[in-house]
Formats: sequence, structure tokens, C-alpha cells
Amino acid sequence: MKNYSKTKIIATIGPSSWDAPVLKEMYSAGMDIARINASFADFAELERVSTALRATSPRIGIMLDTQGHKIRVTGLDHEMMIEGEISIPNTFNITYPDLYKDVSVGTRILLDDGNIQLIVKAIQNTEVICTVTQPGILKPNKTVNIPDVNLNFPAIAEKDRADIIFAVEHKFDFLSLSFVRNKEDILAVRELIGNSGIKLIAKIENIQGVANFDEILSVTDAIMVARGDLGVEIPFEKVPILQKQFIYKCRQAGKPVIVATQMLESMKEAIQPTRAEISDVANAVMDGADALMLSAETSTGKNPVVAVATMQKIAKEAESVLQQSPIYGHTSAPEEVDELCRNLCDISESMKLKGIVVISNTGQTVLSLSRHRPNAPIWEISNSLERIRQDSLLNGVTGFFLKDLPQDRDECTQGAVEVIYAQGELDLNDKIAIISGSSIRHNTTDAILEIVQVKNVLSR
Repeated sequence: MKNYSKTKIIATIGPSSWDAPVLKEMYSAGMDIARINASFADFAELERVSTALRATSPRIGIMLDTQGHKIRVTGLDHEMMIEGEISIPNTFNITYPDLYKDVSVGTRILLDDGNIQLIVKAIQNTEVICTVTQPGILKPNKTVNIPDVNLNFPAIAEKDRADIIFAVEHKFDFLSLSFVRNKEDILAVRELIGNSGIKLIAKIENIQGVANFDEILSVTDAIMVARGDLGVEIPFEKVPILQKQFIYKCRQAGKPVIVATQMLESMKEAIQPTRAEISDVANAVMDGADALMLSAETSTGKNPVVAVATMQKIAKEAESVLQQSPIYGHTSAPEEVDELCRNLCDISESMKLKGIVVISNTGQTVLSLSRHRPNAPIWEISNSLERIRQDSLLNGVTGFFLKDLPQDRDECTQGAVEVIYAQGELDLNDKIAIISGSSIRHNTTDAILEIVQVKNVLSR
């Protein structure tokens, strides 16, 4: 297997990248998970692209990113200068018809990611009259943000409901939920998906999501720090601080965290990133992110494969100077598993272990272990391709498929080591750690830890 970075790479699929040869090159360059943005795709396109991804490799995780409660300019068929005093809906309309009910005099309205700024001057019946404080040219379908107001949206938009059902029926691996405000938004989706097993990623990109971060983290499977809208909704200088705080809290909870938006933005056109973008990617790695996401760089950019390869190169270099960083705080795993995983990081360092093999039915051990960012790679053995794809989001984790996991523990560990050895990851003299389930009946905790030499396992 190729020596990829421990930090995972999510690439958005679009017109620049959805052809099969490009997908294969992106996968070879280091793409772990493919994101499809439902805002710009109908069901036919979702099915076509997801089928192409599955044909590229059954290891690629597929993420559907919902549109969420995104407000956009509508009814505008040409660009226009916005200045002076304007009226909504007379100057232009937006996809939120009840605006006049929710805003008041002094409310800020931001257009096109904040490039155009308005202040509500008066409300006359259904008309919202605004003073333009930051003029600019408005193009059709641009975004509208109203950061100071809790708008009256349902928990799940109708388009999102249909897209979520599609993702479940087509066995996508992740659902990325836009504009999550509170835990109720996550719980509503959990009720909709039932026991499908699809993993939920809460995108933090508005004031409510920031204020309710802890409760959202408690009910979601993962977090995405979506810096685009977040930097519009809150003062942009706060975003780097929140990024670091959110990453640390996610690691404490043993839940993966993604950093997204404008990471290599210039590579939409350029063949190389700016020095600032290189620093941004490296700093996200050093902050402890599980994964980094490319958006327009790979969906509509000129160099999607190069963008993936560039992010991979930067992440690997940043990781080369990192030390393991055990972290405190309990995950969903039993307390003894958390303690075992924390101490194993020190053991792996002091004994120079080649890797850590995890054989687990629940996946809790891998979650707990990954958050400590050990220098040794984590090799997860599973008989579920779905688990392997979903855990491809976790920092430092590589999944290995073993169709039949023997009930006998010795046979199981031997089979696990054999499949890793066959991929060229191990030499016979290497020392590894193996974590597996307890041999005590009715004890579901992964409690057995062995330090072994590879040749001794393979000669059993």
C-alpha cells in the first residue's frame, strides 16, 4: 500500500472530477472520501457519480453534503450594482419569503458571502427596505446570510429530506448536514434515517451552531468546521481560534473532525498553492484535524488531481515533525478502553512498535485510539467494507478487510496479521500491538492487549 498521510483527504466531486479516469487518479493521489454536494446535483447525477466511485474502489467513503437552510438570491437574471437604498423583494427576491416577519430595523443582511452588506432601515408590509453599507455587484443565485436572527426554519428542509432518503437507500457512508443549529437538528435526521448506519457529520457554520457546539457534539458522529459561512456569520478573526477549540473538543470526545473551505482555493486556477494556503493546511494538521476537505479546488477547478496530491504532500510534511499527543476526556467507549488506548500510545513509542492492530466489533476502540494521534499507524481489521469506509475518516487509521473473522482468538489474530503482512506493511522481525475482545463470556469490552513479534504470530 502507498504511504499516505495520516490526516485524511476529502475531495468534492464535480464537473472537473466526475469522469472515471480522473476519479482513479484522485484516489491514487490520496483521496480517502468523496463529497457530493446536493446543492448542485439531482438524483440522476448522484446515482451516476456514486456508481463511478464504487467502481473506482470499494474503499472510498462517499459523503452527501445536504443543502441545508441556505438562502439565495432569486428572480435575478443578470448581475446588478447594489448601492444606496434597495428593497427586498422589489430590487431582487430571496428564497426566504418570510423575511419581513423575522427581521427588524437594524438587522444586518449579507449578500455574496458578505461582499455586499445591508442594514434594514424599515419594514412596510411584506417589503424590507435596506440601506447598503457595503456596495457591490450582485450576481444571480448568490448567498444571503442573516447572522443576527434565528430564522423560522423546520428541522429538515424538504429538499434535504428527499436527499437524505436517497443517500440512505443508496448506502452512502456519510451525511454532512449543513447549518446545524442545535442537537434537535441532528436528532430529527437520526429519526429519519432509522438504523441505516450512515454516519452524521454536523457542519458548524452559523452563530447558533457555535453557541450550541457542545450539545451538537454529544449527538453527532463527526464535526465539520465549515469556515466559509462561519466566517460570514461571525467575525472572521474568530474563526482560527474556534477551529482549534473545536478540534480539541472533538478529540476529547473521540469524534472525528474535518477542517473545510478555501484550503487550497487558488488551485482552482493555479498549479501551485499560495504560501498562506500551505501554512493553513499544515496548521490544520498540527491542530489535530482528522481530515481536510477540498471544495471548488476539485469540483470545478482546473487541477483536481494536483490539488489532492498537493494537500497530501503538505500534510505528510507537517506530520513528520509531530509527536504523539495523548488527550484526556472520555469517549463513548468504556473507561477501561480509553485508559488502555491512552497508555498504549506511550508503549508504542517506548517499544518502537511498527503498528497497532485493532480487531473490534464495535469500532469504539479505534475511535478512542485515533484521538491520541500515536506515531505508530493504526490498522483496523473488519469484515465490513462499510466500517472500513467510515473509519477512513479517522486520523491514522487504515482498514483491512477480512471476510471471515474466526471465532477462535488465535486464528483471528493470525488472520489479521497475515492480511497486513500481505500488503507489505510488516517485516517478520517487527513488533506490533494487538488489541482484541475479551475472552470472558458476556464481556464486550476490547480488553486484551498483546505485544508480539510478527514472525511469532505467523508461525502459530
